[in-house]
Amino acid sequence: MASMSSAPPAARSNSADVPVRQVSRLLSVALVLLVGILLVHVLFETWVQVLSGPTSKDPRVNLENAAQWPKQLKTALYLGLALLTVVKVVLDRQWRRYRTAADLALLVLGLVMVLAGVVNDSSVTLMGEALFVYFRGAIVFYALRAADLDRTLVRRMLVPVTVVVGVNVALALVQMVAGRPAHSALGWADLTWADQSRAQGLQPHPNHLGHLLGLALLGFVAWVAVRDRVRPLWWVLATVVAVAMSATQSRESLIGVLAAGVVVAVLVRRGARRVLTVCLIVVLCTAGQIAVRPDNRAEWERRIGNAFSGLHNPAGSEPGRSTGSPSASPRPTASAGGRPSVVPAPTASSAASARPSTSPRPSGSSRPAGPGRPAPSTRPSGPVATTAPAPAAARPAAPVREIRVLYLQQAARILPRQPVLGFGIGQFGGVVAEKANPNWHKNPKFGPEGFNRYGFHAVQVDSFWLHLVMEVGLLGLAVYLVWLAMVTWPLVARIRRDRRLTRAPSEATVWGVAAMVFACLVGFLSPSMEDPLLPPLLWTIVGVAWWAASRPGPAASLPAGPSRDPVDRYGAEADTRILSTDEILAQARLARREADTQVLTRDEILAQARRARRPGGPG
Repeated sequence: MASMSSAPPAARSNSADVPVRQVSRLLSVALVLLVGILLVHVLFETWVQVLSGPTSKDPRVNLENAAQWPKQLKTALYLGLALLTVVKVVLDRQWRRYRTAADLALLVLGLVMVLAGVVNDSSVTLMGEALFVYFRGAIVFYALRAADLDRTLVRRMLVPVTVVVGVNVALALVQMVAGRPAHSALGWADLTWADQSRAQGLQPHPNHLGHLLGLALLGFVAWVAVRDRVRPLWWVLATVVAVAMSATQSRESLIGVLAAGVVVAVLVRRGARRVLTVCLIVVLCTAGQIAVRPDNRAEWERRIGNAFSGLHNPAGSEPGRSTGSPSASPRPTASAGGRPSVVPAPTASSAASARPSTSPRPSGSSRPAGPGRPAPSTRPSGPVATTAPAPAAARPAAPVREIRVLYLQQAARILPRQPVLGFGIGQFGGVVAEKANPNWHKNPKFGPEGFNRYGFHAVQVDSFWLHLVMEVGLLGLAVYLVWLAMVTWPLVARIRRDRRLTRAPSEATVWGVAAMVFACLVGFLSPSMEDPLLPPLLWTIVGVAWWAASRPGPAASLPAGPSRDPVDRYGAEADTRILSTDEILAQARLARREADTQVLTRDEILAQARRARRPGGPG
């Protein structure tokens, strides 16, 4: 574990270095303070944008016309963290800390991404913006590794975030009960989620709130996994959070929490029963929402049905349409918030037409938009089409399908054209591509007629892993997965070592593993790994986990009987690293003290007594 140590540098004997140590400590406090401010900021960012002035219901228009100072402040916080991290590392002369396998994998990943951009004609500016979006969360990770963390600093960083999480839980419960008025009271201009009975708190999308509460629940999972006893009050609070998460109806968050909980139960073992109890509570809360809310139940049924419909009627099979045609409109399910979804329970205005529609977001731009939900409003109705469709009598209606399935099917046909390095970072389906070129999907490199968006008006393609593999290819995807594995492996190794020594691992270390599993899974169903919210939360948890894993554990109670594991007599795993001079001297002093205080056997005492009685003996 020495390779991932984040312990403070050794004290210098020279009194002239005292000011340097003081500056280093101040930098640690500044880094933790900036991380805490960033976490609170991303939890309020979109809501502040809504309150700062009128915004369009079209996410693309918001990208250009919404108040930009919250985004600029967030960028400044990231850049400030990066600068202070470099200064702290240089001041402490601790470059050797950053030669772990995870750091090497990140360096290789960056080179592969740049290479993918160069061979695919991405500009320097485009590559820089794309790399920043991909790795801005990792800045938080390195900032926490550079800081000399302790329990007080970690607590002061996380307490304000916990308060904001509590506020979001309370608002989600109110929105669950009150519905539309509770959403309107917060100033949300788009009430689509209220009409679908999905709570969003202060977050722009129910899935974002689901991610936040999912990570909070996994923190509780990690805590109960290592504790011997848990008070009933904590179970009550966890149940309240689970109810709030179920109110979001975030399917990806549900899957992520359950899968991460199972991983924790298998990895830690000692608290497996309590961990599985938390998972059961989450399932029951979600099932209760589905049982008492017909629109939630209908949405689950439609989602599952539309996914199977997409498998039976793949992308490109639309009657009378050529594969990949941007003008094809198979009417996939898409929500008003830019994420795939189904239409709520049919109303009188939609009974005659059961087909779901695409994005309902009207805007001042020339982009057509159709309704995302049936409502007797002035929203334009009908599917999105970039060209005049053929007469209805000339072609049968396309089946309703899930947009994520259609995108994956298209990508499976397009990627083999450039499988190794993809199509270049900043050129496919991300916020950078949308900002640089709103018509990125019409690029002929994706096919004669581009990549068919099927009228989907979200800024990002709704799967991080799809976006990643299309931009950097299979090579970039493989290196990215290796990087995440190298970040997670030291945490897993520490948990396994603690288990062998029959001692409880740190809850922060367990939380780091659970959070990584959660993020990787939700990345299949959302662009969460490069969203503004999840990356700083994830990498804060992982950064604290690395700090916790580098700390020495409590005294171990060794298992009875011989063990094949390399464990020394002091309950620590065999350390094969090269020791410094100070460490060698410290071990020598420890051995000398033990030699002086060792308990002699009866035979040794008698032997010393005989030597003392001999002529010329001692005394």
